[in-house]
Amino acid sequence: MMGGEALMKLLVLGIDAKMAVLAKDAYEKTSGMVFEYGHTVSHAIEKAYGDGVVPHRLGVTYGMMSSSYAARKLGIMSSEDHEQHDKLCMLLLHRWKLPEPRPSAERVLALAMQDSKRGITSEAEDEISDVLLRKMGDVVETKTSNLSKFPCSLVHEWLVSMGFPAEGAPAKGGTGEP
Repeated sequence: MMGGEALMKLLVLGIDAKMAVLAKDAYEKTSGMVFEYGHTVSHAIEKAYGDGVVPHRLGVTYGMMSSSYAARKLGIMSSEDHEQHDKLCMLLLHRWKLPEPRPSAERVLALAMQDSKRGITSEAEDEISDVLLRKMGDVVETKTSNLSKFPCSLVHEWLVSMGFPAEGAPAKGGTGEP
């Protein structure tokens, strides 16, 4: 368990780091888009459950794992970095689980495809965008506000692997936790 002094130091470091970026991009339109990491799938999960059911911090953690999955599948993030990233995320997810039953993977993906950032990267119908990392702290910089487009099938694969049922597939009794 972390002591109060260490937690306060981490909090101050985090605030200072965020403020340094926001000082240059207060509306998160360019370099500040890094704070949107994981939010494409996060917002979709939150909407699929309905307002107020899934806390934003929980949705974002799942969204970050979705983005790390895509980055690994695309060869941007190594398996080792992916494992380290998701292990950190799972510290939160083991404590706070998503309610059951989970919405379908197709429902979540359809909502993600309507994300407010859609169009910045000129995605095709079968593509989606989010901030991607090479490893924790190493953002893939792009000319499209640090957003990278990739096949939306990767989000669907990840959702199913995490226990969001695929429409037409028999329901499984697993928790979807790795």
